[in-house]
Amino acid sequence: MEHENGIRKQQPATITVYPQHQQVITTVTVHPNEPPPVSTDPGVTYVQLNPGYFTTFSGILKLIEILFAVICMSCASPAWKPGTSWFLFVVVICFILTLFWIFAHLLSLVNSLKIGASWLSIEYGYNVVASILYFTAFIVQLAVWAPASSYFTNSNVAAGVFALFNFVVYAFATFLLHREVKNQPK
Repeated sequence: MEHENGIRKQQPATITVYPQHQQVITTVTVHPNEPPPVSTDPGVTYVQLNPGYFTTFSGILKLIEILFAVICMSCASPAWKPGTSWFLFVVVICFILTLFWIFAHLLSLVNSLKIGASWLSIEYGYNVVASILYFTAFIVQLAVWAPASSYFTNSNVAAGVFALFNFVVYAFATFLLHREVKNQPK
């Protein structure tokens, strides 16, 4: 990094692709504040870090979903009752898939990787399913643990309440994605 009058200047980044079998080596230099290159060739993808996504409303919602999932997992583990097994299954699966979506947005895969379907529609479908699963999970968790009285009741009821909060976050994210899908050009 060069410094000029106390201000840090960014240097251009260089991307190098090494050959495997009969592939071509390509080096692309991307200067700061310039959009990344886009290829029309199938299978050619440019990965660019996009930490700015987490300053958007959708990015913040994804981080909240992850935070609530971690709280749910820590409060409900280990599963002492069968209902908690379903609860943890839903929380862990949604946690893993939400991490996938976080990395897909962080690496700009949703913008650069063409998969034959709309990333927005796939993310919307995931959020619909996650909302339904969280709805069932928090109901099962609270139904199993609310009437119980044991040493583990408080933490498991807290897990169910945080799952309720996470359901609300997923449902709101689904609503926002639904509006985006509706306004998406066809």
